[in-house]
Amino acid sequence: MSAVVTLALLFFLSVALNEQVTEGCSCLPRRPHPQQHFCASDVVIRAKVIGKVTRTLPGLTAYKIQPITTFKQLDKKKIKVIYTSQTSCGIDLINGEYLLSGHVKDGRVVVNLCDRVERWDSISSVQKLYFSMYQRGCVCEISPCTGASCLIKMLQKKCLMKVDDSSSLDYQEARFQSICLPGHGGFCSWQEIIVD
Repeated sequence: MSAVVTLALLFFLSVALNEQVTEGCSCLPRRPHPQQHFCASDVVIRAKVIGKVTRTLPGLTAYKIQPITTFKQLDKKKIKVIYTSQTSCGIDLINGEYLLSGHVKDGRVVVNLCDRVERWDSISSVQKLYFSMYQRGCVCEISPCTGASCLIKMLQKKCLMKVDDSSSLDYQEARFQSICLPGHGGFCSWQEIIVD
């Protein structure tokens, strides 16, 4: 095989593989603490998904929803429809109650695979309580730590979160046990809320 044919074949394969990679959905390499998800979202609501909307925008699927509780919202307009991408980052929802977090783009709430979307009945009672408190903690930073660096107690606007390695958050511990809130002097610390 000639060098020209080999180069042409390699070029074709690299373009084809690059297109496949760019079509995939890439989120952050590790799952953030639920509080980080909350603070980074434009909208966090508990809502009942009623069904798909037949009319929609190109590249987007629309779902009619009925908001139940609004935990965070940038504007005060009542959200009646949410959108999701028709790419690999999009999600499929069935009728029922969900926790939906997403971002506002061009005046529309868009929810994708990288956002926090969970059936409401699968969320622990502690997490449900924390949703009403997370906004207070958005002034705090949650930073990963490993080994002995996790033992350092800092007086600043930061809470340390133990990771198993450089990219894997101990998500179960974070999810069920703690919330990072400012306290005396504005310093942030982990707090555990006991639910009966």
